[in-house]
Amino acid sequence: MLTLTCDTTLPLAPDHVYHAWTAGWGLWFADAESLQLSPQVGAPFFFRVRTDAPDGSTAYHAHYGRFLELVPGHRVRCTWVTGPHGTGGAETQLTVTLSPLPDGGTHCTLTHEGFATRGARDRQARAWPAILAAQAERLGAIREEAWKRHLRAAAETRTNRSMPASTFVPTRSYPDLDAAVTWLVHVLGCRERLRVPGERAQLTLGTGAVVVAAWDPASAPATGGRPPATLVVRVPDVDAAWRRALASGATGLAAPATRADGERQATVRDPAGHAWTLSETITDVDPATWGGELRDEPPGA
Repeated sequence: MLTLTCDTTLPLAPDHVYHAWTAGWGLWFADAESLQLSPQVGAPFFFRVRTDAPDGSTAYHAHYGRFLELVPGHRVRCTWVTGPHGTGGAETQLTVTLSPLPDGGTHCTLTHEGFATRGARDRQARAWPAILAAQAERLGAIREEAWKRHLRAAAETRTNRSMPASTFVPTRSYPDLDAAVTWLVHVLGCRERLRVPGERAQLTLGTGAVVVAAWDPASAPATGGRPPATLVVRVPDVDAAWRRALASGATGLAAPATRADGERQATVRDPAGHAWTLSETITDVDPATWGGELRDEPPGA
């Protein structure tokens, strides 16, 4: 297999560098207006890179692939496809490994493999050192306050294989879980994303999602003639949201706690009586480790 490896050191913390290789391509490499991605395992990405020629002309080069592995602060692995000046249209694989340094910086090792030809490998071997040098220069020029804004925005869209990507996720309870999933798939066109047998299922529709929960009317009687329902809202800091909710008149139903599926959640009832589950993604977790079964590959997988 044709492979190349490059190393570089950046005067930035690993979480900053991880952001640059996932949601932050527009900070140092991509034409920000062209960027299309969701930093989620299995999700595709696309962006263009602008180059200015000495004669004053401008060219745009497409880059695309999908994320294969995301370990915040440690590793990014993705497929990587570029045009004739890069991989030649062949799908290759890129792995970026981050290691913290004692001075607060990051050692970055880039491994690029799977080239179709030696020429494509040699082109990338010449290109990557210059690209990484530009990365260090451009990222190093960003002030800490700007980094904080970027990372806050990234935290609001942090991804977890055990959780739908949507910010709002309603939960509806049904006495027959299988029948409910069948109805939602057949009538609304939902796709079953994940199943916890006998307990609940995650369904997606477009950019939205819904959780269907198994419900035993004998142990949890319907309220006001309807089965129990709540709404999950994904937040960047669940403990802060919990404190704000209580200070604003909500009743605490379940204090913040970190779950096996990588989410830290709390549940409150607002002054009007509606239940809200506040959910913060702590880490990306494979559903198989806690009993979930992925039923549908993410878009673009």
